[in-house]
Amino acid sequence: MNHSHNKVSLKNCLTSEVLNSLFFLFILIQFWSCVPKEIGTLINESIQEPFDDQKIVNVHYVTTRRELSNKENCDETAYGFITDINPHYGTCLVSTPTNRAIGDISLDNKADKNKFFQLKGRINLSESDFFSKLKESKAKEILIFVHGFNVNFDEAATRAAQIKFDLKFQGDVVLYSWPAGSEASLLGQVMVRSVYESNFAEAKINRNPFLSFLKSIKSTGKKLHLEDHSMGHQVVLPANSSASAEGASKWISELVLNAPDFDRAEFSLVLPGLLGFSNRVTLYCSPGDNALLASQKVNGGQRAGMCFKYPGVDVINVNEVDSPVLGVGGLGHGYYSSRPILTDMYQVLFGVSVEKRLFIRRSGANNGENWVLRK
Repeated sequence: MNHSHNKVSLKNCLTSEVLNSLFFLFILIQFWSCVPKEIGTLINESIQEPFDDQKIVNVHYVTTRRELSNKENCDETAYGFITDINPHYGTCLVSTPTNRAIGDISLDNKADKNKFFQLKGRINLSESDFFSKLKESKAKEILIFVHGFNVNFDEAATRAAQIKFDLKFQGDVVLYSWPAGSEASLLGQVMVRSVYESNFAEAKINRNPFLSFLKSIKSTGKKLHLEDHSMGHQVVLPANSSASAEGASKWISELVLNAPDFDRAEFSLVLPGLLGFSNRVTLYCSPGDNALLASQKVNGGQRAGMCFKYPGVDVINVNEVDSPVLGVGGLGHGYYSSRPILTDMYQVLFGVSVEKRLFIRRSGANNGENWVLRK
């Protein structure tokens, strides 16, 4: 009997059986890894911070406003209403209460922290440190927020904190604050048209700085979402379109446009760039928006946020949710921070298709929008 031959055969057999067992185990692991998890499990795993109690929220910011004070503060004395040559970078520490109405951003540093927002200071950063910290952050996503007309810096920082908190957004929030707003004097508030025109001019100046910011934040490698409001579209949309023209593709996952104060015809021209730049574009509109009606009179052209269909864009009419009564009250122009919009945006950021989201119904074929947010 050839014992050496038998030993070799036995060795080959054992090796084959081991390999087959390992292969079977590998297939089994692959199978179980492909079994979809329950949607509730996925959501619970993605939400590590529940935001169910008062919390200090970090609002990372880039601002082209002229610095008024280099102290560690984020109040009305921090930054002004004129564009600076060099952007400023930092983090505002915003104490965010739970015992308040959704959308309310009442500030009071001396009152109950569970009822009022409070500004707890700021951390000044260099440009390189700012983007390095975002890159090194454990957060996988970034929500960029760009405010609209007549918004001071402290209000913008507070609004960004409110949106992050109420959306239970698990990523980092980055505020891009351009020089909107006005002096708090009676004369400044009365001369609304003058404030509008000066803000409009500052918005246009900020298109190239915002484009530079987009290129820098893209380098973080994070999943990016961008939410914009009102006159902020004068900053954002041309910059996004320019980036697309330079070859940028799908930099933004969810592009959310709230009440865009942007010429309707011009919007159609930049739209191909926006669609190339973003995975999805959602536009919240309202034909009863008093601010956009006023803007139309000033600018002499219909505004994109007044509800018109655009190919490739989910246009959602929010007027039904809380329409103004006789032109007074209602959602007006600040609906982007309200409960109905935040409820829908929560689903948007999870990537849910528009027709499958809560409280969305299809609009009529002859209406300006594709979808309506129901009462």
